[in-house]
Amino acid sequence: MWIRSAVAAMLLAATPAQAPPAGLDDVYAALGVDRVASDYVVMVDVSGSMRGARYAQLRRSLTGFFAALAPEDRVTLVPFDERAEAVTRQVGREPGQLAAGLPRDAVGAYTDIGAALEAGVTALARPDAPPLATVVLLTDGRHDPGPRSAYPLTQGHNWNQLADRAAKLNKVSLQAYAIPLSGATGATLLRKVFPGASVLAPTSVDRLTERLARPKAEARAAKARSLLAAEVTEPVRVTWPAEPIGAGRTTVEVRVENPMPHVPLVLNDLAVPGAEVAPGPVELPPGATVTVPVTVDWDPGPRSLAPLKTVTERRDLQLTARVDSPWSAVLTGDLGLTLAGAPAAAPGTAEFSAQRGSLWWWVTTAVLLAALAVVLVRWRRGRLSPPLTGAVTIRRGGGEQRVLPLSGRRVVLSADATGLPGSGEITAARSGVGSSDVRLMISYSPDGSAGSRGSAACPPGGTVSVAGTSFRWDHHNR
Repeated sequence: MWIRSAVAAMLLAATPAQAPPAGLDDVYAALGVDRVASDYVVMVDVSGSMRGARYAQLRRSLTGFFAALAPEDRVTLVPFDERAEAVTRQVGREPGQLAAGLPRDAVGAYTDIGAALEAGVTALARPDAPPLATVVLLTDGRHDPGPRSAYPLTQGHNWNQLADRAAKLNKVSLQAYAIPLSGATGATLLRKVFPGASVLAPTSVDRLTERLARPKAEARAAKARSLLAAEVTEPVRVTWPAEPIGAGRTTVEVRVENPMPHVPLVLNDLAVPGAEVAPGPVELPPGATVTVPVTVDWDPGPRSLAPLKTVTERRDLQLTARVDSPWSAVLTGDLGLTLAGAPAAAPGTAEFSAQRGSLWWWVTTAVLLAALAVVLVRWRRGRLSPPLTGAVTIRRGGGEQRVLPLSGRRVVLSADATGLPGSGEITAARSGVGSSDVRLMISYSPDGSAGSRGSAACPPGGTVSVAGTSFRWDHHNR
């Protein structure tokens, strides 16, 4: 037995136009990345080399940077010279106030980058810190610690301990950037604590805003990846109906589910091996389930004489498709994510069942035989008890005779009909269904009691006496 499947109309009679590709900002808006908190640790060199116009420009650049962050983000500002003090605040509705945590001018005598990094790691390890974090180091000088610094050199035990603490931070995403503000700085020391840190090209303070755009952009991308990384690996789920599919052409509903709560999908090139399938596109909004009508032709074979024979068959049905999304370019190009490329690999097992016995034939035959039996019984009864014909002349004792016409299959003998007392009846009978010999069967009781009742069979033209009464059958017009 072979199954021929064809997907009929897909979803709706008219498929809506496929959504155009989404841009990065469209994806971020749909995801609501600005509602996802991220941690920013910004370490700012406030040693004397930064004072004056350079420091004023740095404050303005940071103010613009903070203003571009989401209200839910947290910022830890770490101004450092020979010491480093961290202050953490939520961006909220007044991001411009964050830069107020910097000293009014840069007048520090030393530049202790180790102390700044220690303060930054401590801030990242606080209990309420978000799992997404970005570290930014801004400095225009080399590591130049004061006499009481825990990091007098650029290597040693304390540096190793600090790196171990950073490695144990429990973060979904942790990115670090060093932005040198002059040609020769200690910015590369960031890699001692965060080995994957990016050290950007040296830049002047007046171009700092441009450099800060990269950490901000990467932080937003990290937010999006945190929301999408798990779901984009989930395959589209295909569910075939659990109810058995019958013989002939049957339309069933195949459920296709998008398991991704954020990403809209589009299915193209739909196919079932050995079947003719409408190629799509089929749009699957985030988290939605649509039904695809599938018309199945199944031949369960010839009918059987067994009245209740049922034919069953189980077959694996595999719906394949090319999975795409209006977000594909953003997912792969901007976020480095890849969609699951096919529907769920496991095929759907469909049950086919059809009643191939001859139950209705047997029922019909039984009904016809019963009807025929009824006809035969009635015919036999009619042959054995034929209609009455002619007339009977009745005389009791020496009294007056009466003529009683015969008709139907039974005549009642009563005083009204015959003038005789008592009661009785007359019927006709044959000795067999094939016999032509017909006799009258006469029973009569003068007083109506069973004890005085007599009976006799009267041949055509004959006369019989029953309970003292004479009955002669004139069998004319028989």
